[in-house]
Amino acid sequence: GGVIGDPLQHFMFKNVTANKAFNEESATIPGVMFAGYQGMFAVIAPALMTGAFADRMRLPAYVAFKILWMFLVYAPVCHWVWGGGWMAQMGCYDFAGGIVVHITSAFSALASLHIVGNRHVPEDDPEFLAPHNVPFVALGTAML
Repeated sequence: GGVIGDPLQHFMFKNVTANKAFNEESATIPGVMFAGYQGMFAVIAPALMTGAFADRMRLPAYVAFKILWMFLVYAPVCHWVWGGGWMAQMGCYDFAGGIVVHITSAFSALASLHIVGNRHVPEDDPEFLAPHNVPFVALGTAML
């Protein structure tokens, strides 16, 4: 279908192998390689939103948000653009992930900030106002 496709078509890697192409359009790309490539985009997209949530969400809420976002926002838009959905049928091409990755994560970050609200910053706490750990920021960026 044009809206969400068939979620059970390749559920739990059903009919996805290293010897057979994922679909007719990508006849030279093995299914496992295609899935790994798509998985890379699926991991990077919510990571782009992470900076917007700094000091606004606790870890359990953040993890729950990312899981829900993956299924409710990212997966449908992937199908719309890359999986033969309504945007692909209208002639939309997205080779580098600008629509699926960057636009969905940017607008989702803005929308979630509207819901979550401002940071609660204590003005008299010098530890809170101290710079964050720059090596860990660099390490996280390198892991992406």
